[in-house]
Amino acid sequence: MIDDFVRDVNDLQKADTLIGKLWLKNLACQFGLFVFAGLIAVFGLGMTNVAGVYALQASLGPVWAAVVVAIADFVLAAIVILVARNSQPGPEIERALNARKTAIEAIQANARDLKVAIDAFGQEIRDAKDTIAGFVQHPLDAAVQNLLIPAVTSIIKGLSSKKDQA
Repeated sequence: MIDDFVRDVNDLQKADTLIGKLWLKNLACQFGLFVFAGLIAVFGLGMTNVAGVYALQASLGPVWAAVVVAIADFVLAAIVILVARNSQPGPEIERALNARKTAIEAIQANARDLKVAIDAFGQEIRDAKDTIAGFVQHPLDAAVQNLLIPAVTSIIKGLSSKKDQA
């Protein structure tokens, strides 16, 4: 019973560790993509703005050419951020969550069984205490109940069996 309880707690610990590792891996991936998006935004603001401004300067003028290039860079950075934000840990997280749920249910069932066993053991201890207290307080009553009555019953059965044999 206690071995099952310990095994289930160990299973729960393993499931929680796996869930944590999967979420950590997912968060690290998201963080990496966010950093990459930031890097793209920085290089985009630095390099393509200069090139775009020079290309569009003749047709739109210097100010509007810079605005159009900056908006294009921000749109590209927003697309990368959306991709990073929508990434999920994958189907293995469901298996890990199911294993965790099963381990918790098993632990709860074992805890209920352990409680019943402990309650029964406690009741046995209380009964033994009451028996000892009764014997200490009323030794003759306890002796009659526990010794004399079974002895008389045994003698009567023995006499009856001899009578039946004869």
